[in-house]
Amino acid sequence: MSAARLLIHLGLPKTATTSIQHNVFASLHDNGKINFLGKFLDYDYKTGMVTTKNYRGKFIRDVAEGKMAIAEGRSMLEKNLDQSRLNVFSDEGIMIAYPGRDNLSLFEKFKNLEALFSGYSVEVVVTLREPVDYLYSLYVQLYPDFFSKKKALNSVDKFAGLLLEFPGDVLFESFHYKKWLPKLDALFPVTIVEYEQIKNPASLFHLNWSRLLGMSDADFFDALNKEKVNAKRKTGKEVEVVRDFKGIELYFYNLLASKGVVFSAVRAVYKFSGIKKILHYRFGSWSTHKYPSGELNKKLKKALEFGSYRYDECS
Repeated sequence: MSAARLLIHLGLPKTATTSIQHNVFASLHDNGKINFLGKFLDYDYKTGMVTTKNYRGKFIRDVAEGKMAIAEGRSMLEKNLDQSRLNVFSDEGIMIAYPGRDNLSLFEKFKNLEALFSGYSVEVVVTLREPVDYLYSLYVQLYPDFFSKKKALNSVDKFAGLLLEFPGDVLFESFHYKKWLPKLDALFPVTIVEYEQIKNPASLFHLNWSRLLGMSDADFFDALNKEKVNAKRKTGKEVEVVRDFKGIELYFYNLLASKGVVFSAVRAVYKFSGIKKILHYRFGSWSTHKYPSGELNKKLKKALEFGSYRYDECS
């Protein structure tokens, strides 16, 4: 077995993952305490633009999703590891499925990761969140790029309704903690922390993270709370709907895509004129995404086995 140690952080999304990446992992890496393989991105929610600062470990996600061969991934892993420091990789995107894309099941991704890390000392950490809150927050995050473009998914209620109708669809897999946690736990040592404990500096959220990273719980708490990352405008519990004019872009693309030289000329002008930036800019719509309530909320909690999502009840 290699002497290299790896900590693989798989999210979940919407559980302060970005704050941990920015405020904790990147800082520890800069101070020589860990070897951070990413991901560390600046994401502008208003424009959807992404600036990559550190994603050296992207091959790990590619292997998990079946986009890279195991052998190639293992070769890259060996080149990027530091034998003397804890090697940390964090990518919540591995845990979810994206509408309109080919998505492997979570178990297939876990098995690919097991093959990639065979012979290494690996620990996995995931953060759980009350499942309806998680569903809502993830929907809001993916809405501008994915759900807003599909009529069958363009509201939280429609998304939730499809989950209740097709609970086994891979699109909804990450919400069913009781189904995938035992599969992950069978392959790796897994540490579970709960998002709801994040504001309590004495909670297991902070104690577990500090243990995993070899720092004091007070230092972890201070680092995590250094600045807010990826915050969105809210009205109570509900988040503002943002929109853009990308539909215009799609209309002209479909209109001109078969026009050969004309299409190429228009695309060149579009690319350098700044129009793309205008059409992609997101603006508030003075409305909010409706949080599941009433009977829908009860049905979701039952379907997602609320009250049985904690790890000690899933094992």
